[in-house]
Amino acid sequence: MQIYNTGGFNNNKRFATAVLVGIVSAIGLGLIYGLVLSFVRIQLEIMFIGIGWCIGTVIQKYGRGVGKRFCVLGAVCTFLAIVIGDLCAMYGINGILYIIGSPAAWGTALTTWVQMNLSTSINNLLGILFRIAGIYFGYHYSSLF
Repeated sequence: MQIYNTGGFNNNKRFATAVLVGIVSAIGLGLIYGLVLSFVRIQLEIMFIGIGWCIGTVIQKYGRGVGKRFCVLGAVCTFLAIVIGDLCAMYGINGILYIIGSPAAWGTALTTWVQMNLSTSINNLLGILFRIAGIYFGYHYSSLF
């Protein structure tokens, strides 16, 4: 009889655990990055790699799953953290709380985020490359290959 044995979790329960800790860590790391960026006022794109690694490691440790869906979860959670961090840096903590609480503002916020990232300059190109690298790290480190 297993009362509580985490080794006895089946793959669906491990994935549900991975989703829960992935989303919580993505929101937390995104808010921390956004707050740091709003106070410092300089671009710290190298942190995206660390965010992807942290989210992937958390999903790997607590989800303990093998397969593509854990990897995709890591990439999606890393993307979520990047979007939350950028929006928090643009609008501040009060602005991001307003955007999260008001679904009518989601469209304009995401449009502004896309326009900010797709403007043509070398800094934005490097920022996009660091975001892609962070998403790759989140993808790569999420599964127990």
